[in-house]
Amino acid sequence: MAVPLSVQRAHGDDTNETLNITGLISRGSYDSYLGSTVDAIQAGNTMTFNVIFTANSYVYQRNLTMGIKFDWMTNFQNTTSYLAVYAGQTLTVTLAYQIPALTGQYSGLNQQAHTWTLELWDMPPTATWSANTYCYDYNYAPPNVPPACRSFTSSGYPYHSLAVYSSAQTSSYNSKLQASAIITSLNSVLGSTISPAPGTSSAIASLAQANTQMSLANNAYALGDFATAQTDYQNALNDANAAQSSLATIGGGTDAATFTSIWIDSVAILLGGIGAIMVGFAGFKYLRGKTRALPGYTASSTPKA
Repeated sequence: MAVPLSVQRAHGDDTNETLNITGLISRGSYDSYLGSTVDAIQAGNTMTFNVIFTANSYVYQRNLTMGIKFDWMTNFQNTTSYLAVYAGQTLTVTLAYQIPALTGQYSGLNQQAHTWTLELWDMPPTATWSANTYCYDYNYAPPNVPPACRSFTSSGYPYHSLAVYSSAQTSSYNSKLQASAIITSLNSVLGSTISPAPGTSSAIASLAQANTQMSLANNAYALGDFATAQTDYQNALNDANAAQSSLATIGGGTDAATFTSIWIDSVAILLGGIGAIMVGFAGFKYLRGKTRALPGYTASSTPKA
């Protein structure tokens, strides 16, 4: 998943810079265990930061480097070499960082949401940068252009704190995403008729089981039991697929029976009022006929004008 962030600031070396991130599992999803909205990535996967840099018209060589620091790190991890950019050029500075596996000192990374800071520096090759200078350096590059720095953080729109997922959490997220889509669709179809349509009993039973498994999975995940959640989410997906497959049976008459019943129920609702009117009219005709058959009945005549 790639997500962009454009930042326009008054720098002496550029007109615009845009950040794209790849490697995420999800962006802006709510994690019930962490209790917050996060961007998620699986432990051990690579998170790649790409900053598209457009230099302004001042004629001099810009020397770009970039560094990333997560809250579990004590120092920035930087690019290994400078990228030279000249007036009017647009180039991309890339930094790939492999998220640690959930072992050793990093075994608890999935127990909290994390912050990160990405900084892009423009300074001469001989300049030095310190975390204590906060995007500023006192070594000036000719022609009297001070080093420049721009910063991107996990708290800046459209980003969020980073959740590092185990394989069970990643599997849970993917199964939940698929199962939810199928269940939502089937709920809207199978729950829209007055009575169950012929041939849908199997689908309704599988759908009910899918909803049950989804509830169990949601509860397990919120409690941090990711292994159980993974199993329950997969069961929910299996049941949802079974419900969908039973409706899509070709040659068994399920489709025709289902959709005919849905159509009849819908028409019955729309024409219910008309049906009542027709019944009332038929009753009136019947009573009038019975009255004419009574002994001594004489039809009244209408005087002419």
